[in-house]
Amino acid sequence: MLKLGCLARFFNRYKDEVEFAKANGFDFMQLWYDNNGFSFHEDDENPIELINEFGFPTIIHAVLNINEFEEHIPKLREILKKLGHKELIIHPISDNSPIKEHSLDELIEQIDFALKELSKDDVVIYLENNSKLNPIFTETEEIEKMFGVHNNLEFLLDIAHIDGLDHLKAMVTAKKPKVLHIADKHFDILHEHLPIGDGEIDFETIFKDILINFDGKIVFEVVETDEDIVKSKNTIERIIKNS
Repeated sequence: MLKLGCLARFFNRYKDEVEFAKANGFDFMQLWYDNNGFSFHEDDENPIELINEFGFPTIIHAVLNINEFEEHIPKLREILKKLGHKELIIHPISDNSPIKEHSLDELIEQIDFALKELSKDDVVIYLENNSKLNPIFTETEEIEKMFGVHNNLEFLLDIAHIDGLDHLKAMVTAKKPKVLHIADKHFDILHEHLPIGDGEIDFETIFKDILINFDGKIVFEVVETDEDIVKSKNTIERIIKNS
């Protein structure tokens, strides 16, 4: 069943983001987590209590360096328990160490650790592909290798991280995604997340010819104005309906 989500923007109060999501027909919100913990507005204390208080569906997007898994996966396991979550997005990066020949093998080992830890609580992990800005788990061959080793791992496809439609098609062939990150971009710019229609991505072709009958989760990674987010949602809903 198709479910549409937006970001809980850290520069707004959490209660305002919940009200925005509800008012505009979103099914859930994505929460940012990194090595500093949750990213919430500076006036919002005790994020876990706040999330539980409002009761609006959420999913955590954990941005982790390859060498941070052993520290943060146990922390995330406890957070997931407190929130009653059974899903986790992991966005792997390598900001604090250079990407080397064997970095993908290291990531595969760390994902193995995460799967073993979180499977104890029946948590499903969605692993996100990267853009060339952080070229680990970016190429089709890397995606094939990762999912060849971990067939109980799920795929989050970030469409704004693609190099072109052929790249996207190859990744979908390697592993059908169950979650999408959606934003627009220009292909001559290394990394962008724009409102839908402000870049060059052909979403009509994507949903008509590549992601046919997609019925998983879609997260709109658009952080500009409320109007930009709602317009992006309406555009994608129309495209999916017509496809």
